[in-house]
Amino acid sequence: MAAPTADDTLAPAKIRRTLPTSLIWGLVITVIVVLAAMLAPLIAPYPFDKMHILSRLKPPSAQFWLGTDEFGRDVFSRMLMGARLSLFMGFSATALSLAIGVPLGLIAGYYRGRLDEALMRTMDVLMSFPPILLGLLILAVTKPSLWKAALAVGFVYVPIIVRVTRSVTLGLVHEEFTLAARARGEHATYILAAEILPNAWPPIAVEGSLRITFAILLGAALSFLGVGAQPPSSDWGLMISEARPFVDSAPWIALAPGVAMCVTVIGINLLGDGLRELLDPRMLKRAAP
Repeated sequence: MAAPTADDTLAPAKIRRTLPTSLIWGLVITVIVVLAAMLAPLIAPYPFDKMHILSRLKPPSAQFWLGTDEFGRDVFSRMLMGARLSLFMGFSATALSLAIGVPLGLIAGYYRGRLDEALMRTMDVLMSFPPILLGLLILAVTKPSLWKAALAVGFVYVPIIVRVTRSVTLGLVHEEFTLAARARGEHATYILAAEILPNAWPPIAVEGSLRITFAILLGAALSFLGVGAQPPSSDWGLMISEARPFVDSAPWIALAPGVAMCVTVIGINLLGDGLRELLDPRMLKRAAP
């Protein structure tokens, strides 16, 4: 039997490095949550807003797996439907912040000078406000709704995306491929879109995945305060807010959406950590034998 070669000995380590454990677990948890949200109408045993007046505040049982709330609504069904709203908040708000923040960060990092200074000082002013306070200020002048809360949350995280993108761009503008494109006389738009952005996406993708969890939590906080999703919505933050008077007598009403939110945030955070470990060149160098 032939002795194992050096490449054979290192092969398992390469596989483990290619697929970090945190990435695998993050994918598993996130896929389960997303599938549960997509299939919620099929999985939920009852309509999320159906009231069972004679079954108010019932503890978990075979009929109501996670109990009922003060209106007799099935907590399990509401938790499943609430996953849709929370994921909508997280993904839509993050998409908005990326759509605004990435171009601004590319422009600031590429052109520098007064434009960079003006953009970054504006971002510093916005970042000086606590996220929850800035979200409340944006929503204070409009009628509360879920999509308006998603817009507010997306706007809140634009400065962070701008700073991350600018930082990456500053390191790429002096790379040889960028200098070569300039020497060829390529337009700045082409250089940003075809040369810098494809090389900047790994850290932006990692930051975007982490922003999803913050957007979910901030969206839930706004709903908890009454300026996000409105009744009879089954948003997790709103469910926890409505459960406050019954925490002592019926803790399952608040516990179910709280646990669901924690599991979702943990899964997406693990996914973001796994992506960072997979895509960060510095971590690759440290892991190399």
